[in-house]
Amino acid sequence: MNPAADLHLFYAGFPAVDASHTPKGGGTVTPGRVILDQPGMALFGEQVLATDYLLRFPAGAFPAVRRGDRFVVGGVTYTARETPQPGQDGLELTVPLEKA
Repeated sequence: MNPAADLHLFYAGFPAVDASHTPKGGGTVTPGRVILDQPGMALFGEQVLATDYLLRFPAGAFPAVRRGDRFVVGGVTYTARETPQPGQDGLELTVPLEKA
């Protein structure tokens, strides 16, 4: 089992989609594959859990993402609300977004 290779296969198909990353100050636009989680709400007993836009991607796809960077996913532009956080194995990063 090769986790990095498995992750590459996972992002090659659904639910991943094409995206591009542009640094806040401008520069090179980098294409890659991402998973965009949409805002929503869920009920757990008497508690309500609200979610916002969240982007997940392989750590090597966009290695230098910072707060304020822009992503275009499906023709919609989003801005990174903070720097990405690694998952447990460090192979994936997640970053909260807001529509630009």
